[in-house]
Amino acid sequence: MTDIEKSTVVDEVTKPTAPAKMSFLRKWGPALLAVAAVFALNASLLGPTGNKMPELSDATLNRRALAEKRTAEVLAMAPSADDHKFLARGYGSLSSEFKNRNLAQNGDVLEYTRRRHRYLGEYVHIDVSDQFSAFGKWSVSIIYFAYWVFLMFPNWFLPIGRPGIALGGGLSMVVWRYILQVTGNGPYFDAERVIILEPLFLLFGLMLTTIYLEKMERGGLFDKLRDSLDDPVNWKRSAKIMAMSTIGSAAVMNDSVVLIFSGVVVDLCVRHKVANSLPYLLSLATTANIGSALTLTGNPQNILIVSLAYDDIGWLEFAGNMLLPVTAATIINAVMVFIYYGSELFPGSSGVMENFGIMFLGNRTPEMLAQEHAYYARQAAAEEGEPEDGGSGWTFWSKIQVVVVIAFLIFFALGFDVCVVSITAGAVLMVIAAYKRQHY
Repeated sequence: MTDIEKSTVVDEVTKPTAPAKMSFLRKWGPALLAVAAVFALNASLLGPTGNKMPELSDATLNRRALAEKRTAEVLAMAPSADDHKFLARGYGSLSSEFKNRNLAQNGDVLEYTRRRHRYLGEYVHIDVSDQFSAFGKWSVSIIYFAYWVFLMFPNWFLPIGRPGIALGGGLSMVVWRYILQVTGNGPYFDAERVIILEPLFLLFGLMLTTIYLEKMERGGLFDKLRDSLDDPVNWKRSAKIMAMSTIGSAAVMNDSVVLIFSGVVVDLCVRHKVANSLPYLLSLATTANIGSALTLTGNPQNILIVSLAYDDIGWLEFAGNMLLPVTAATIINAVMVFIYYGSELFPGSSGVMENFGIMFLGNRTPEMLAQEHAYYARQAAAEEGEPEDGGSGWTFWSKIQVVVVIAFLIFFALGFDVCVVSITAGAVLMVIAAYKRQHY
């Protein structure tokens, strides 16, 4: 009888407990709070019915006057041979498509830019949906939908990844549009004019610059940025990752920042033996998307904007207009991460109020003090084992990296062509890296 009772007690002790079910407020509360905050901010700025719209500034009025002047200049241009070739392919006539539409009615600078691109024979979007047959519309829609399903589930059909799926979808659509044109089910399609080269040039230049900044020297600029992210306090480490990701994505591009620093974040999580690395990876991913909205070169969508309206929107002007929404989104995102992952970022804390005391009053829990003591003990052991060669300072090559980055951003701000600036910076860093590798 005693053995049976002991066996029952042992079974009850060793029986794994089911994980606690996440409540509705913990799962959806931060998202609902963010949506409510957005509506409240819009209502406070614009009024409940939008009746508090601000008056147009002098700069906007001047831009409208300039748009009217540019419109008159474009309307006065004589058609060229390329214009006749373009219009002969089924896109209307000079009188109906261009001359009779008065751009000065609303001073739309972007519309002016699109028509100038069209007039010069460059790519612009033209709605030709009415020139497809019913078969053409349905077949194009099915192909488009199918590739979106493949992008959402990249390993479902063939494990070629999202880049291969996107490339295959683009090539398939080009071939299918040609088949529709030949069979009379679709309009003329010039695939060459669909490819907008400016975003490709800019993406190439930014990736070239980022890669050679990282690969030039061990212990250089990027390694110092990595070291600056380390901190014994969990929430400070997450905040540093957010700040670096926001600024880096605005300066270069969000894809480059996430590609390079995701491994750094994982390494920091392994170094500190954290149980859940998701808060730190989400800190990097979310702020990379938010920070990239600040500048014209932050993400591919903004790069497409600058390629179509590069004469009308300045780099600093765009950043100034986006500063307030990006700052607000960054603060909201940080608050949501700190609240949702409070147990991981503030170990030993009893709740939100104690978390605020930890951040703003310098309070510490016993668990946080233990983490700090272990961190500084490891730092002291590592410093004792390293030779004192003074190699932790800024070397000559690191200083060159800083100079190139500063010049890179200054030329962006001054309004120089972003494609030329990014490719030039990448080429300069490539030559410097090759020279260093050969002679040093």
